Amino acid sequence: MKKIILFLTVVFTFLTINVDAQIKRQEQSMWCWSSCIQSSLFQANVRQSQSAIVSRLTGWPQNRPATINEVISVLQSYNFRAWSVGHPANPQQLFNTLSSGWKLIAFVNPSDNPSVGHFIMLQGISPNGFVIVSDPADGRTYEQDVRTLYFGWKWSRSIVVGTPF
Repeated sequence: MKKIILFLTVVFTFLTINVDAQIKRQEQSMWCWSSCIQSSLFQANVRQSQSAIVSRLTGWPQNRPATINEVISVLQSYNFRAWSVGHPANPQQLFNTLSSGWKLIAFVNPSDNPSVGHFIMLQGISPNGFVIVSDPADGRTYEQDVRTLYFGWKWSRSIVVGTPF
């Protein structure tokens, strides 16, 4: 009985760490970018609150959106490798990038509203070939087929993110 309880405790701890490592829900309405940065930092064992991340950009935890260049600047201020790609990766580029351990912060516009956008994290490729997507709007991480990623989310630009150098 003790072995079963110990085993379940270890499994539960492992699963909890996995879920936590993906993404936390954005704490303010315009902090999807901060949540994505927080996820990138956390996966490299750097702990920062979303408000601290925003303050690094603005000087205080202002509820505001960020441009792609601002997100890159904040990531680089933590010594992370980050750069912009002005178009969505094709499926082979996406698979190669994520399979190599890089993360993508994708700028999407599912509402087709030109004045509104959203950042999501593309975490990796699942064993069955789906993309692992983390959405800071609701804090969920799930698998998604590539077609939905391109057409449902209306993915337009990306930030490639690597661990500190």
